[in-house]
Amino acid sequence: MADIKLLSPEETEKMFGRFAALKLDTNHIRRKYMDCAYGEHRRQAVDIYLPDEGDGPFPAVCFLHGGGWAVGNKRDAQILPFMSGVEQGFAVIAVGYRLLPDIRYPDNLYDVKAMLRWLYQNAEKYHIDPDRVALCGASAGAHLAMMAAFTAGQAAFEGAPLSKTCRIRAVVNQYGPTDFLTQHAQYDESGYPRCDAPGQPRAVDRLLGVRLEDAPNLAPFINPIDNVHPGIPPVLIQHGQYDPCIPYQQATTLYDKITAQCGEGRAQLYLSPRYTHADPGFADPESVKTIFAFLSKHLFP
Repeated sequence: MADIKLLSPEETEKMFGRFAALKLDTNHIRRKYMDCAYGEHRRQAVDIYLPDEGDGPFPAVCFLHGGGWAVGNKRDAQILPFMSGVEQGFAVIAVGYRLLPDIRYPDNLYDVKAMLRWLYQNAEKYHIDPDRVALCGASAGAHLAMMAAFTAGQAAFEGAPLSKTCRIRAVVNQYGPTDFLTQHAQYDESGYPRCDAPGQPRAVDRLLGVRLEDAPNLAPFINPIDNVHPGIPPVLIQHGQYDPCIPYQQATTLYDKITAQCGEGRAQLYLSPRYTHADPGFADPESVKTIFAFLSKHLFP
Protein backbone atom coordinates (compact mmCIF):
# COMPACT_ATOMS: atom_id res chain seq x y z
CA MET A 1 0.00 0.00 0.00
CA ALA A 2 1.21 3.51 -0.76
CA ASP A 3 2.19 5.81 2.09
CA ILE A 4 -0.93 7.47 3.47
CA LYS A 5 -0.85 11.26 3.36
CA LEU A 6 -3.43 12.93 5.59
CA LEU A 7 -4.48 16.54 5.30
CA SER A 8 -3.98 18.27 8.64
CA PRO A 9 -6.97 19.77 10.47
CA GLU A 10 -5.51 23.22 9.81
CA GLU A 11 -5.19 22.53 6.09
CA THR A 12 -8.73 21.14 5.99
CA GLU A 13 -10.14 24.21 7.76
CA LYS A 14 -8.29 26.50 5.38
CA MET A 15 -9.61 24.60 2.36
CA PHE A 16 -13.25 24.86 3.42
CA GLY A 17 -12.80 28.41 4.62
CA ARG A 18 -12.19 29.78 1.14
CA PHE A 19 -15.72 29.14 -0.11
CA ALA A 20 -17.19 29.85 3.32
CA ALA A 21 -15.67 33.34 3.15
CA LEU A 22 -17.76 34.17 0.09
CA LYS A 23 -21.21 35.67 0.59
CA LEU A 24 -24.46 35.09 -1.26
CA ASP A 25 -26.05 38.45 -2.09
CA THR A 26 -29.52 38.24 -3.64
CA ASN A 27 -30.63 41.83 -3.00
CA HIS A 28 -30.53 42.58 -6.72
CA ILE A 29 -33.05 39.83 -7.53
CA ARG A 30 -36.47 41.43 -7.56
CA ARG A 31 -38.67 38.35 -7.81
CA LYS A 32 -38.03 35.74 -5.15
CA TYR A 33 -39.97 33.53 -2.79
CA MET A 34 -38.11 32.71 0.40
CA ASP A 35 -38.53 29.81 2.83
CA CYS A 36 -41.28 28.04 0.90
CA ALA A 37 -42.05 24.95 2.95
CA TYR A 38 -42.39 21.57 1.25
CA GLY A 39 -42.47 19.66 4.57
CA GLU A 40 -42.95 20.16 8.28
CA HIS A 41 -39.29 20.37 9.37
CA ARG A 42 -37.74 23.86 9.25
CA ARG A 43 -35.07 22.65 6.83
CA GLN A 44 -37.66 21.26 4.42
CA ALA A 45 -37.93 24.54 2.53
CA VAL A 46 -36.72 26.20 -0.66
CA ASP A 47 -35.80 29.69 -1.82
CA ILE A 48 -36.98 30.43 -5.37
CA TYR A 49 -35.29 33.12 -7.49
CA LEU A 50 -36.96 34.16 -10.76
CA PRO A 51 -35.83 36.25 -13.75
CA ASP A 52 -36.91 39.88 -13.58
CA GLU A 53 -38.94 39.70 -16.77
CA GLY A 54 -41.56 37.31 -18.12
CA ASP A 55 -44.22 35.06 -16.70
CA GLY A 56 -42.48 31.80 -17.57
CA PRO A 57 -42.93 29.03 -17.04
CA PHE A 58 -39.18 29.00 -16.45
CA PRO A 59 -36.91 25.97 -16.51
CA ALA A 60 -35.70 25.34 -12.97
CA VAL A 61 -32.20 24.75 -11.65
CA CYS A 62 -32.49 23.15 -8.22
CA PHE A 63 -29.31 23.30 -6.11
CA LEU A 64 -28.47 21.10 -3.11
CA HIS A 65 -25.70 22.33 -0.80
CA GLY A 66 -22.87 20.19 0.53
CA GLY A 67 -21.62 19.74 4.07
CA GLY A 68 -21.23 16.02 4.70
CA TRP A 69 -25.02 15.69 5.09
CA ALA A 70 -24.50 17.30 8.52
CA VAL A 71 -23.87 21.04 8.07
CA GLY A 72 -24.67 23.85 5.65
CA ASN A 73 -27.89 25.47 4.54
CA LYS A 74 -29.67 26.61 1.39
CA ARG A 75 -28.15 30.10 1.56
CA ASP A 76 -24.55 28.88 1.53
CA ALA A 77 -22.20 30.47 -1.00
CA GLN A 78 -21.86 27.06 -2.68
CA ILE A 79 -24.79 28.06 -4.88
CA LEU A 80 -22.84 30.98 -6.39
CA PRO A 81 -21.86 29.12 -9.62
CA PHE A 82 -25.57 28.76 -10.39
CA MET A 83 -27.01 32.14 -9.43
CA SER A 84 -26.28 33.76 -12.79
CA GLY A 85 -28.95 31.45 -14.18
CA VAL A 86 -31.56 34.00 -13.07
CA GLU A 87 -30.14 36.43 -15.64
CA GLN A 88 -30.20 33.73 -18.32
CA GLY A 89 -33.87 32.83 -18.09
CA PHE A 90 -33.74 30.11 -15.44
CA ALA A 91 -35.50 29.89 -12.12
CA VAL A 92 -32.85 29.06 -9.52
CA ILE A 93 -34.08 27.11 -6.51
CA ALA A 94 -31.98 26.68 -3.36
CA VAL A 95 -33.08 23.49 -1.65
CA GLY A 96 -32.89 22.83 2.07
CA TYR A 97 -33.04 19.30 3.46
CA ARG A 98 -32.77 17.62 6.86
CA LEU A 99 -29.30 16.98 8.26
CA LEU A 100 -27.46 14.65 10.58
CA PRO A 101 -27.89 13.82 13.43
CA ASP A 102 -31.65 14.32 13.05
CA ILE A 103 -31.92 11.82 10.19
CA ARG A 104 -30.35 8.79 8.61
CA TYR A 105 -30.20 7.87 4.95
CA PRO A 106 -32.46 7.74 2.96
CA ASP A 107 -34.42 10.42 4.83
CA ASN A 108 -32.51 13.22 3.09
CA LEU A 109 -33.06 11.56 -0.30
CA TYR A 110 -36.76 11.35 0.53
CA ASP A 111 -36.64 15.11 1.19
CA VAL A 112 -35.38 15.75 -2.34
CA LYS A 113 -38.13 13.55 -3.77
CA ALA A 114 -40.74 15.36 -1.62
CA MET A 115 -39.44 18.71 -2.86
CA LEU A 116 -39.81 17.59 -6.47
CA ARG A 117 -43.41 16.50 -5.88
CA TRP A 118 -44.18 19.80 -4.11
CA LEU A 119 -42.61 21.77 -6.95
CA TYR A 120 -44.72 19.92 -9.48
CA GLN A 121 -47.88 20.67 -7.50
CA ASN A 122 -46.97 24.36 -7.09
CA ALA A 123 -45.29 24.97 -10.44
CA GLU A 124 -47.92 27.35 -11.79
CA LYS A 125 -47.91 29.46 -8.61
CA TYR A 126 -44.15 29.96 -8.83
CA HIS A 127 -43.90 30.22 -12.66
CA ILE A 128 -41.92 26.97 -12.95
CA ASP A 129 -41.95 24.50 -15.83
CA PRO A 130 -42.03 21.12 -14.03
CA ASP A 131 -41.07 19.35 -17.25
CA ARG A 132 -37.72 21.18 -17.45
CA VAL A 133 -35.86 20.73 -14.17
CA ALA A 134 -32.19 20.20 -13.42
CA LEU A 135 -30.87 18.77 -10.16
CA CYS A 136 -27.50 20.22 -9.20
CA GLY A 137 -25.37 19.89 -6.12
CA ALA A 138 -21.98 20.20 -4.50
CA SER A 139 -20.30 17.36 -2.58
CA ALA A 140 -22.96 15.71 -0.36
CA GLY A 141 -25.61 17.70 -2.21
CA ALA A 142 -24.30 16.34 -5.52
CA HIS A 143 -24.66 12.83 -4.11
CA LEU A 144 -28.32 13.47 -3.29
CA ALA A 145 -28.91 15.12 -6.68
CA MET A 146 -27.50 12.10 -8.52
CA MET A 147 -29.36 9.58 -6.38
CA ALA A 148 -32.66 11.43 -6.82
CA ALA A 149 -32.23 11.68 -10.58
CA PHE A 150 -30.92 8.15 -11.11
CA THR A 151 -33.76 6.57 -9.07
CA ALA A 152 -36.63 8.63 -10.49
CA GLY A 153 -39.83 6.62 -10.52
CA GLN A 154 -38.42 3.78 -8.41
CA ALA A 155 -40.82 3.23 -5.51
CA ALA A 156 -38.17 2.02 -3.04
CA PHE A 157 -36.39 5.38 -3.26
CA GLU A 158 -39.41 7.70 -3.11
CA GLY A 159 -40.40 7.67 0.56
CA ALA A 160 -44.05 8.04 -0.49
CA PRO A 161 -46.46 6.47 -2.95
CA LEU A 162 -45.56 7.22 -6.56
CA SER A 163 -47.28 10.35 -7.81
CA LYS A 164 -46.82 13.22 -10.25
CA THR A 165 -43.42 14.85 -9.95
CA CYS A 166 -41.00 17.04 -11.87
CA ARG A 167 -39.11 15.67 -14.84
CA ILE A 168 -35.35 15.79 -14.34
CA ARG A 169 -33.74 16.77 -17.63
CA ALA A 170 -30.15 17.22 -16.44
CA VAL A 171 -27.82 16.77 -13.46
CA VAL A 172 -24.77 18.77 -12.41
CA ASN A 173 -22.44 16.88 -10.07
CA GLN A 174 -19.81 19.10 -8.47
CA TYR A 175 -17.21 16.97 -6.66
CA GLY A 176 -19.75 14.50 -5.34
CA PRO A 177 -19.05 10.97 -4.03
CA THR A 178 -20.13 8.23 -6.41
CA ASP A 179 -18.71 4.98 -4.96
CA PHE A 180 -17.99 4.97 -1.24
CA LEU A 181 -16.27 1.59 -1.14
CA THR A 182 -13.47 2.50 -3.57
CA GLN A 183 -12.33 5.87 -2.23
CA HIS A 184 -9.35 4.78 -0.13
CA ALA A 185 -8.05 2.49 -2.87
CA GLN A 186 -8.23 5.44 -5.26
CA TYR A 187 -6.16 7.61 -2.93
CA ASP A 188 -3.68 4.75 -2.57
CA GLU A 189 -3.40 4.63 -6.35
CA SER A 190 -2.81 8.36 -6.80
CA GLY A 191 -0.78 9.01 -3.66
CA TYR A 192 -2.66 12.26 -3.07
CA PRO A 193 -3.49 13.53 0.45
CA ARG A 194 -6.85 12.62 1.95
CA CYS A 195 -8.97 13.93 4.82
CA ASP A 196 -9.95 10.56 6.32
CA ALA A 197 -7.67 7.74 7.42
CA PRO A 198 -8.61 4.17 6.45
CA GLY A 199 -10.56 2.43 9.21
CA GLN A 200 -11.81 5.65 10.76
CA PRO A 201 -15.53 6.53 10.77
CA ARG A 202 -16.56 8.59 7.76
CA ALA A 203 -19.48 10.88 7.04
CA VAL A 204 -21.18 8.14 5.05
CA ASP A 205 -20.96 5.81 8.06
CA ARG A 206 -22.69 8.40 10.22
CA LEU A 207 -25.28 8.88 7.52
CA LEU A 208 -26.04 5.17 7.39
CA GLY A 209 -25.68 4.55 11.11
CA VAL A 210 -23.32 1.66 10.34
CA ARG A 211 -19.80 1.33 8.97
CA LEU A 212 -20.34 0.76 5.25
CA GLU A 213 -17.33 -1.54 4.98
CA ASP A 214 -19.06 -3.81 7.54
CA ALA A 215 -22.30 -3.82 5.52
CA PRO A 216 -21.21 -3.58 1.86
CA ASN A 217 -24.58 -4.90 0.73
CA LEU A 218 -25.91 -1.39 1.47
CA ALA A 219 -23.66 0.15 -1.19
CA PRO A 220 -26.11 -0.25 -4.10
CA PHE A 221 -28.69 1.75 -2.14
CA ILE A 222 -26.40 4.74 -1.59
CA ASN A 223 -23.81 4.65 -4.41
CA PRO A 224 -24.77 6.75 -7.45
CA ILE A 225 -22.48 4.65 -9.65
CA ASP A 226 -24.48 1.52 -8.80
CA ASN A 227 -27.69 3.22 -9.96
CA VAL A 228 -26.55 4.22 -13.43
CA HIS A 229 -28.89 2.88 -16.12
CA PRO A 230 -29.71 3.81 -19.73
CA GLY A 231 -32.62 6.01 -18.67
CA ILE A 232 -30.72 8.52 -16.54
CA PRO A 233 -30.63 12.18 -17.65
CA PRO A 234 -27.45 13.80 -18.99
CA VAL A 235 -24.85 14.50 -16.31
CA LEU A 236 -22.18 17.20 -16.10
CA ILE A 237 -19.38 16.09 -13.77
CA GLN A 238 -17.05 18.73 -12.29
CA HIS A 239 -14.19 17.71 -10.03
CA GLY A 240 -10.74 18.84 -8.92
CA GLN A 241 -7.77 16.53 -9.33
CA TYR A 242 -6.36 17.48 -5.91
CA ASP A 243 -9.57 16.91 -3.96
CA PRO A 244 -8.64 15.42 -0.54
CA CYS A 245 -12.25 14.70 0.48
CA ILE A 246 -13.55 12.92 -2.62
CA PRO A 247 -10.86 11.43 -4.92
CA TYR A 248 -11.02 12.61 -8.50
CA GLN A 249 -11.40 9.00 -9.69
CA GLN A 250 -14.96 9.13 -8.32
CA ALA A 251 -15.64 11.45 -11.25
CA THR A 252 -13.74 9.57 -13.93
CA THR A 253 -15.17 6.16 -13.07
CA LEU A 254 -18.70 7.60 -13.07
CA TYR A 255 -18.07 9.18 -16.45
CA ASP A 256 -16.75 5.87 -17.81
CA LYS A 257 -19.73 3.90 -16.53
CA ILE A 258 -22.31 6.36 -17.85
CA THR A 259 -20.59 6.39 -21.24
CA ALA A 260 -20.45 2.57 -21.34
CA GLN A 261 -24.08 2.07 -20.33
CA CYS A 262 -25.75 5.12 -21.85
CA GLY A 263 -23.58 5.98 -24.83
CA GLU A 264 -21.28 8.82 -25.80
CA GLY A 265 -22.52 12.25 -24.81
CA ARG A 266 -24.72 11.30 -21.87
CA ALA A 267 -21.98 12.44 -19.48
CA GLN A 268 -19.65 15.41 -19.75
CA LEU A 269 -16.48 15.53 -17.63
CA TYR A 270 -14.74 18.71 -16.46
CA LEU A 271 -11.66 17.69 -14.44
CA SER A 272 -9.59 20.59 -13.17
CA PRO A 273 -5.85 20.02 -12.77
CA ARG A 274 -5.75 22.69 -10.02
CA TYR A 275 -8.89 22.59 -7.89
CA THR A 276 -9.35 20.93 -4.50
CA HIS A 277 -12.63 20.24 -2.69
CA ALA A 278 -15.21 23.05 -2.47
CA ASP A 279 -12.83 25.18 -4.46
CA PRO A 280 -13.92 28.78 -5.21
CA GLY A 281 -12.64 28.14 -8.72
CA PHE A 282 -15.90 26.32 -9.45
CA ALA A 283 -17.53 29.77 -9.39
CA ASP A 284 -15.02 31.21 -11.88
CA PRO A 285 -16.32 32.36 -15.30
CA GLU A 286 -14.92 29.34 -17.15
CA SER A 287 -16.67 26.90 -14.83
CA VAL A 288 -19.96 28.85 -14.86
CA LYS A 289 -19.85 29.01 -18.67
CA THR A 290 -19.47 25.24 -18.81
CA ILE A 291 -22.40 24.76 -16.44
CA PHE A 292 -24.84 26.94 -18.34
CA ALA A 293 -23.82 25.74 -21.77
CA PHE A 294 -24.74 22.28 -20.50
CA LEU A 295 -27.98 23.37 -18.81
CA SER A 296 -29.10 25.46 -21.75
CA LYS A 297 -28.57 22.54 -24.11
CA HIS A 298 -30.82 20.25 -22.09
CA LEU A 299 -33.37 22.69 -20.59
CA PHE A 300 -33.76 24.94 -23.64
CA PRO A 301 -33.95 22.27 -26.41
